[in-house]
Amino acid sequence: MTLVPEILDMEMPVEGVFHNLVIAQIQKDYAGQAQKVMNAMWGAGQMMFNKILVVTSPVEGKELLNLSDYANVAKEVFKNLNPSTDIYFSQGPMDVLDHSCSKMGFGGKMCIDGTFRYDEENDDLFSSMPCGFTTQSAQELLQLFPEVKAVNCSLIEKEIPCLILSVEKNKKHHVKELHHSICRLPSIEGVKMILYVEHTVDVNDLPVALWRFCNNLDPKRDHFIVKQQLSNNPNQYVACIGFDGTLKTKQFDDFYRDWPNIIIADDTTIHSVDEKWTKLGLGNFISSPSLKFKGQMYGEEAVASQNVLRKN
Repeated sequence: MTLVPEILDMEMPVEGVFHNLVIAQIQKDYAGQAQKVMNAMWGAGQMMFNKILVVTSPVEGKELLNLSDYANVAKEVFKNLNPSTDIYFSQGPMDVLDHSCSKMGFGGKMCIDGTFRYDEENDDLFSSMPCGFTTQSAQELLQLFPEVKAVNCSLIEKEIPCLILSVEKNKKHHVKELHHSICRLPSIEGVKMILYVEHTVDVNDLPVALWRFCNNLDPKRDHFIVKQQLSNNPNQYVACIGFDGTLKTKQFDDFYRDWPNIIIADDTTIHSVDEKWTKLGLGNFISSPSLKFKGQMYGEEAVASQNVLRKN
């Protein structure tokens, strides 16, 4: 806040493991100020490791947003967002522990400008139309695309036009081609963003799905924007951006680095902690998070296993 005085507040959601996802709220006084803040933050100390930056602002005359109220923040961001003009991509230094980069310690970044708009920042041809995607639309999508294993449209019910889909990839460029096909559906008009995660991810467990998505994404490499004319007005367009948050492999993604498994506690450790829980007075019992991920495989190991199953 000393380096960038217009920053009013900042939040680092746990799903982003701090550097992967950062939300900044600014006092916006002129067009392009979010981009000024973006460049300043990515050039400031360890914030250079940030992968996804979301910049928002209070609407003129209104109170500050509570950045811990993620649903309300997302609603405000998506209300202002044009996916084809308001998401900025760059590349630079990344945490050496970030496994999603094609090269160690160097990868893509993005900034989502969710601030309110001055006239100079608006594209008058863009239609921010209401989203008509429903649970029936989700069933249609599952029937049309068998590689899609689950659809989470709960965010749309909160006026956040974003879908989360779990996908089982089986060829190169699969997610990109799938996204272009999905965007042709009439029900997708008004959906601004689709997040694609691995088919082993429970998309209805939102914190885990977002954690896995942020971990597995290189924004510059893994995004696809589709712009198309409105069905009832050829003079305006809608846009939907897709992000491939699935695991990356040599076979399907030309990805040549090792892809790690999720680190989990062994059975002995889990049992030991469970036994001590009551004695230590830690409150209501919480089962080990490791139990969610036991028996799951990732990276080349997972692909090899899937290939064996297909042959059998």
